[in-house]
Amino acid sequence: MVRSKRILFLAELTQGYNRVLDIGTDHGFVLEKAFEMGYIKKGIASDLREKPLKSAKNNLKNYPVTFVISDGFLAIKEPFDLAIIAGMGANLICDIMNHAPKEDITYILQPNEKTEILREYLMNHGFMIIDEYLIKDKFFYVILKVKRGESKLSESDLYLGPILKTKPESRLLFDKKIEQIDKIYQSADEKRKEELDKMRQIYKNNEV
Repeated sequence: MVRSKRILFLAELTQGYNRVLDIGTDHGFVLEKAFEMGYIKKGIASDLREKPLKSAKNNLKNYPVTFVISDGFLAIKEPFDLAIIAGMGANLICDIMNHAPKEDITYILQPNEKTEILREYLMNHGFMIIDEYLIKDKFFYVILKVKRGESKLSESDLYLGPILKTKPESRLLFDKKIEQIDKIYQSADEKRKEELDKMRQIYKNNEV
């Protein structure tokens, strides 16, 4: 049984889509829960390595799923209307999105850290954020819902999220960010302290 709030929330975001691609599927838990809840009709489980794909095959054996060894989108041949890329670093997600299809597809992106890097990449590569979510599952996770389109984000938007910053629950994350900055501040060099001061002000000044 999947107990992770993060996995359950990602599965809930598949509602309204028929064919879902899960890149870096690992054990296939997101697709499994989406099928269990009756949210989707077809799944594509993709991973770079055979070993995690074997785990996904075992967990998804009773569902209509295609299993593909693929580096991101590169070996995906079947159509899909939603792609999930979750549980990776922001830079890796950016690399994967370099090869995203040109069609009108929705993307659910969940980086493990440095969400500001991903937001800046999306703005500079023809993607727009249409929603943002915050989940606490031991750690805080920010989830972005994205489509192709033009967007312009301010520096504070990159750190706070253009949509997340309007949601009351974001204050918990921003306070945590300030706490993390304070922990590393004294050991930072002068240049880094200037960056940390700027980040602290951004997180502190946002009012929901």
